[in-house]
Amino acid sequence: MNPRTEVPPKERVLHADADLIDLLTMLLRNASRRQMWLLFIDEKGRLGDPLIPMDDYPEGPDELTTVDDLGEVTNAHLYMHRMRLFLEAIGHCAIVLVWERVGGRQPTAADRQWAAAMAHQARVFGVPVRAQFV
Repeated sequence: MNPRTEVPPKERVLHADADLIDLLTMLLRNASRRQMWLLFIDEKGRLGDPLIPMDDYPEGPDELTTVDDLGEVTNAHLYMHRMRLFLEAIGHCAIVLVWERVGGRQPTAADRQWAAAMAHQARVFGVPVRAQFV
C-alpha cells in the first residue's frame, strides 16, 4: 500500500512538488472543461479551504476589463488582485493555480501566456504562488 494514500488529502504536508502533483492528480483527475482552480496552502504546508473553481476564464490574460474598484485593468491583474484579497481573508500562506482544459498534456502558448502573466502579477501584488499546473 502506498503510504501517501493512507493520509487524508487535507492532512498531507506538501513538502515537494511531487507531493502536490500526487494530490492534484487524485483530486482533479481528468480535465472536463476549461476552468482555473485556485487552491490555498496553509502555514503547515497542507491544502487549505476553500478550493475555488472558476469556469471559463477569459481567453487572454492581457485583455482589458473594467471593474468599479480598480478601473480598467488586465484580466491577470484583476485575478491576482482578487486572489490576494482571498489569501488575506482566509489567512493561508500561498496559492496554487491549476489551469484545467481539455487537450494534450503539453502546455500550449495560451497556457504559458496565462502562467507568465499571473506570475508577473503575483510579484506585483506580493502574492506567494507555490506553483501553477496545467
